[in-house]
Amino acid sequence: MDIFRLSQIKFFIFLPVLSLLCLIPASSFADTTGSIAVTLVYTNEDTADYWPVSLVIYQDSSQTPYKVMESLTGNPFNIVSLPLAHQYKIVAYANSMYSSVAYVNLQQPQQDVTIKLPLPGGMRVNAFYSDGLTPIANATVYVRAAQDNKTWGHSVTNANGESLRFWIEPTTSPGDHYIVDVHIGNHLVYSYSPVYLRPGTSQEIKVTTNWPAIVNSLVTVKVLDSQSHPVLPIEGKFSVSLFDSAGTKVSESPVTSRGEADFANLKVGDYTFKVTKTGYNSTWATTSVTEDGTQTVFQIIQSQVAPTPAPTVVPPSPPTSTHIPTTISTPKPIPICNCVAFRLDNVQDYWLDNVQTKIVDSFDSKDAGITVGIIGKAFGNDSMLVNYLKSKIPDGNIDIAINGWSFEDFTALTKDQQSNLLQQSKTKISNLLSVAPAVFLPPYEKANSDTLYSMASNDMTITSASPTLKIPSDLDKIHNYPANIFSGVLAQNTNQSMLNDKLVSSISDTIKTSGYAIVTINFQDYAQGNASAKTNTPDMEKIQNLQLLIDDIQNKGYKITTISNMPNMFKPQAAWTASAFQWSQDKIPDAEFLGTVKSMIPSSMAPSYNFTTIPSWVKGTAKLQSQGLISEDEFLNAIQYLVQAKAIR
Repeated sequence: MDIFRLSQIKFFIFLPVLSLLCLIPASSFADTTGSIAVTLVYTNEDTADYWPVSLVIYQDSSQTPYKVMESLTGNPFNIVSLPLAHQYKIVAYANSMYSSVAYVNLQQPQQDVTIKLPLPGGMRVNAFYSDGLTPIANATVYVRAAQDNKTWGHSVTNANGESLRFWIEPTTSPGDHYIVDVHIGNHLVYSYSPVYLRPGTSQEIKVTTNWPAIVNSLVTVKVLDSQSHPVLPIEGKFSVSLFDSAGTKVSESPVTSRGEADFANLKVGDYTFKVTKTGYNSTWATTSVTEDGTQTVFQIIQSQVAPTPAPTVVPPSPPTSTHIPTTISTPKPIPICNCVAFRLDNVQDYWLDNVQTKIVDSFDSKDAGITVGIIGKAFGNDSMLVNYLKSKIPDGNIDIAINGWSFEDFTALTKDQQSNLLQQSKTKISNLLSVAPAVFLPPYEKANSDTLYSMASNDMTITSASPTLKIPSDLDKIHNYPANIFSGVLAQNTNQSMLNDKLVSSISDTIKTSGYAIVTINFQDYAQGNASAKTNTPDMEKIQNLQLLIDDIQNKGYKITTISNMPNMFKPQAAWTASAFQWSQDKIPDAEFLGTVKSMIPSSMAPSYNFTTIPSWVKGTAKLQSQGLISEDEFLNAIQYLVQAKAIR
């Protein structure tokens, strides 16, 4: 066969193959990873609480976890960045107890699975002394999992020795059990285990400790001098006072000639013995002890610092006009922005994207800001979502933030690994949306100092992490605004008007204490569906209620902004606030505060003479301002009005 004919044959064979390749969607090559939307329900089909649930994911037949989700941020919860064409085993744990398992053969970019959890069981602890009859009141009961020692509930016992009822995961797997710890004071602990819990039922757990209800033996306190010898009558008269852990005086006993003081009918617990010597005005010796019913003799040794003799009483001197300055402790002012920011986390391709965009529309239509947290690796192939976000950014109401590369725990990574993931996410998002994110929303709210240094190296200045995160002194340009209102669980409430009122009230309280409020939104709560599945169709009734919430917040006078804009909104506290606080606490006289009033009003309004009179009730208004119950502007306007009305003159 000649070369020309052979070439013709090869060409005609190649054409059908090329045609078939053209028929394969381009996304088949791009979609190398997918995600699984996990919906948690109880066995009665009710939506399950997600806060105590963790997930462990295994790939194929591997016995080593492929991913561990220590805490979930919503229900449903999306597990992202899973390679396609693999089978995944998803094991659910609740309150550290094995709960359920599901299997998914991941062939599509997005698949759903429902995991059914056993109904929680109700555990109430009844604590008793060693006689098994006398209840222990005011003890603190802790319930922890034996598997990892995590505490899942605590409560103070009532007069009957009963704790609150803890509704937690039942123990359905062999070996799983709880431990109950009963605490009296800071040092007495009695542990009771194993405790097993049945699903969907209420159980009473009786714990009989080894502590006596009353210490029947006489408790003797030996008072010793600095040489460890019993004090003698020749050294003076001594007495021993007994105080409980709350500082309440329980009893007092004189010291005998043998240097001893006796106490009877004590309960177990923490106590403090204080020795006083007649004629001295300070404590001669003190010691703290724990009485557990087994020890009946304690020693107190004289303090190394000698007590001060009681002063001789002399007639008082005539008062003088000398002013003695008083050191006043002024609370550190809290910067206030009167602003609210909403966080929409876990934004990613193909998962309820119609719902996500409808939520953003709700804010944009009200000229209100919203911060969108994008998972870097799981974003970019959904052209509808990408184009939508890109079109909204110029309006100025949408803030793009990084929500991790594949929603990983950053604190489990090295500094270099964290920096690389932030850089990857920032580069990808910047290329897609033409905006460089400055905000990092760490998954699970977990971040450390390495995270902050990684942010700084990537020109990111704001995070919304745990409130316990400490910012190093050399990173003073980094701001941490922790989320402080979580609306996900509340969104299950069918009375939306009551829910909105509760959220607005929480926002007002949070702004007074923190200076701002950040509200998290779970977009799954705004999707149509039932307990076992969510559809990519917005629940318009809930969307409308969200819009009403936005109206209510704005009508309260709060600005709904983005997290990246928050640093520009904090208003420095006025110079006069410290003086107003001191005056409201009666720390400075009226005349001194009236000198401050001069600086609070325009010079054109102030008369040429000094103020000498101010109504006493204004002090109550000043106290409200120092407590954050009224704003600086409201108080300033009130002062200026009173000057104009000549009430202050």
